[in-house]
Amino acid sequence: MKAHPRHARRGRGPIAKRWIYWKRRYANPVLRDWVLLGCLLGILIAAACTLIDFHLGAIVLAVVPAGLAMMRAMPEPWAEVWTNRSKTVDIATGLIFAVVLVALAFVVPESR
Repeated sequence: MKAHPRHARRGRGPIAKRWIYWKRRYANPVLRDWVLLGCLLGILIAAACTLIDFHLGAIVLAVVPAGLAMMRAMPEPWAEVWTNRSKTVDIATGLIFAVVLVALAFVVPESR
């Protein structure tokens, strides 16, 4: 009786299975992935601006939730990122958070 090859007995290993899953998952990024990437990029830009000026960094950081709120307010092709949530609450939360960030930036004294 001839022995079977190793892969014929147990199938693919866990690393190969995970690699195939991730390759298929991120082959065609969805809008949600681009929104997350944009948020991360905005946070990195705000961190870089903070090195120049604390207030500028806070304002740039406040643009991220304000941009998300504006994107949520757009018509249906762009609003597919969010599901099963109230549009009004999402917009209000984003805008309030942006205003609070800017307000805190000017209330907190900058140390020199």
